[in-house]
Amino acid sequence: MKRRSVYVLIAAILSMLVPSPGRFVFGVTLVIELNLLMLVGTLTTSLIKKLKLDELNTVTVLLMMISTTVLFRQIMIMLQPEIMLTLGFIIYLMPISLFLIGYIFSNKQETLQIRLRTNMVHMLTFSVFALLFFLFRDIFGYGTFTFFGKNHQIYEKVLISPEKTGVFSIFASIPGALILSSVILFCHIYVRNKFDIVKKAELNK
Repeated sequence: MKRRSVYVLIAAILSMLVPSPGRFVFGVTLVIELNLLMLVGTLTTSLIKKLKLDELNTVTVLLMMISTTVLFRQIMIMLQPEIMLTLGFIIYLMPISLFLIGYIFSNKQETLQIRLRTNMVHMLTFSVFALLFFLFRDIFGYGTFTFFGKNHQIYEKVLISPEKTGVFSIFASIPGALILSSVILFCHIYVRNKFDIVKKAELNK
């Protein structure tokens, strides 16, 4: 497994998943923002390259991503103010996260089509992981399922009574999120290493 991908995954978990409230609806909101920022960042990088303004690349891309974040936040405030109030500053961690920056500024020599496909595939993979992470915390930590509701409110469906969540309620907290993310990361590295060993064995035959 590439060391860089491990570092990027760790940075993404620590900066985005762990500090966030463990509700599925918040995970969906952050995933939508992440995908939007990845799209804007990739397109902006390619546009700057086409205009031959490479010296302004970093500043321009960051400004575009921050502007997109502000616009996204204002739209969400109109649609779901309670979500934005709860997420607070976390919404602003996305444009400066190492996860986004690491992919947006990599492979700049590739064509827009290739870079866009590569970056969005990486984002889709992480999005699935993030949504499962939030869904697990929501169901087993709080005993609920949350989503966007009507009248600017959060929809909440109680699946498990608070008395029955027991020890799993720890996953609703930040320490519990750290424990869960550590277990998932360990399993991810273990499985990837096993695949690498199998591939090397096949190549050596």
